[in-house]
Amino acid sequence: MPALKLLSRLRLSRVVIFCSIVFPQELRPHARMTDQKAGPNRLGYLFERFPSFTQTFCAREIAELYRQGVTPPVFSIRHPKDDPPQGIPLDRIPVFYVPNTNSLEFKLKTKLISSRLTKLWSGSGDLRDKGRFREAVYLGPKLRKAGVSHLHVHFAGLASRTAWWIKRLFGITYSFTGHANDIFCPKPDQRTTLRDLVEAASFVVTVSDYSARMLRHDFPNAKIFRVYNGLDLLLFRRATPTAEPLKLISVGRFIEKKGFPFLIEACAQLRAQEIPFTCEIVGDGPDREQLAQQIRSLNLEPRVHLLGPKAQPEIIQLLARSSLFVFPAIRDRSGDSDNLPTVLIEAMASGLPIIATNIAGIPEIVRHGENGLLVAEKDSNQLAASIQRLQANAVLLRRYSEKSLSLAKEHFVLSKTVRQLKDVFETELM
Repeated sequence: MPALKLLSRLRLSRVVIFCSIVFPQELRPHARMTDQKAGPNRLGYLFERFPSFTQTFCAREIAELYRQGVTPPVFSIRHPKDDPPQGIPLDRIPVFYVPNTNSLEFKLKTKLISSRLTKLWSGSGDLRDKGRFREAVYLGPKLRKAGVSHLHVHFAGLASRTAWWIKRLFGITYSFTGHANDIFCPKPDQRTTLRDLVEAASFVVTVSDYSARMLRHDFPNAKIFRVYNGLDLLLFRRATPTAEPLKLISVGRFIEKKGFPFLIEACAQLRAQEIPFTCEIVGDGPDREQLAQQIRSLNLEPRVHLLGPKAQPEIIQLLARSSLFVFPAIRDRSGDSDNLPTVLIEAMASGLPIIATNIAGIPEIVRHGENGLLVAEKDSNQLAASIQRLQANAVLLRRYSEKSLSLAKEHFVLSKTVRQLKDVFETELM
C-alpha cells in the first residue's frame, strides 16, 4: 500500500507540474489582477480589443472611472494591434487577455467542458456563434474567480455576443453601450441578433438622444440611458479662427459615410470663387486612393491635403491652428451613419466653429446658428455656400468659436459624463 500511495502522489505531482505549464495564468494569476478586490455586484468591462487606436473614448472612460474610484478589471478578447493611446493613464489598469484560440490552453479549456454547456450552444441545431460560445466558456470561470458579477461592453458587436453567451452559461449579467453602425445597421446573419442583445441586457447606454429615441422606439421594454462621450478639455489648445486664409480641417476614416468627396467638391467651388483657403483632412482608410484621385482630377493639390492618420497630440495641434471644422458625413448605401462623432467634440474643445450635415445625433453637437451651421447631406453646393458665409463674416466666426467652447464645457467634460455613467451603474447594479 505505501508503494501505491507513493506512486499515486508521484502521478499527482506530474499532473500539477503539467497544469502549471499548460495553465500558468490559472495557477499564477496575472500580477495586476491580484491587487483587485472581489466582491458582490462587482463590475467588469469586456472589449473585443483593448486598447484600440480608433476607440480612444473607451480608454478615456476606463481611466476616468479608475480616477473616480470605480476599478473594474478589463477583459479583452483580442490583443491590441496598435500602440496604446497617448496621454491616457492606463498603466495601472488590469487587463486580462483571452489567449489565442489556437493555443493549447484555450483549446483544452473550451473543449473539455460539460455536455450541459455544449447542449446550450448546439442543442437547437444552429451551430453559428461557435467562437463567441468558446470565448464565453473560457471567460466565465475567470470572471467568477475575479468576483465579477456584471460586465459592461462597448458596441453591440462581437464582445456583446460573447457577453450574451456568458450570461446564458454562467448567469453573469451584462449591459452595453451602443454607438452607431452596431445599432443602426445590425448584421442580419448573426445568430445572436440586436434584439437578443438588447432584451437580455440589464440596460443599454447610448451616446446621443437621437439613438436613445430610436432604441426606445424599437425596444419599448428595454432600459435605455443616454450618456455622452466626454473629453478632458484641458488637453486641448484654443484655436484662434481667422478668415484670411480660411484654414479648413476635417478628421475621420476614409470611408463612404464620412462624405469626404462632397467636401472636396465644395473646395473646388471655393477655389473657383477665388476664396483663400486650405483644407487638411486627417485619416486613412479604404477610400484613400479614390479621394486622392479626386483631388488630382480637380487640380486641388496646392489647397487640399490628405494628412494620413495622426495620434491625439498631433490632432490637438492641427485643430489649434485651424479656422473651421467641416464634417460632411452622410448615410451610406447600407444606411449606416455617424451618430455623435467624437471628432466634433474635439473641435468644440478647441473652440472651432463647425459646419456639418444634419444627420443622426450631429445636431446635438452643432447648434445651427449658435456654434456653427448645419447643411443637408450630399450637397456640396450648400456646403460651399456655408463655408463662404463664415469666411466672409469674421464676427460670426468668432461668435461661433466662443459658443463651441462654451457648449463643450457644459455637456462634454469627461469627469461629468463618466459621473453620469457611474450613476447609471450604481442605480442599476446596486
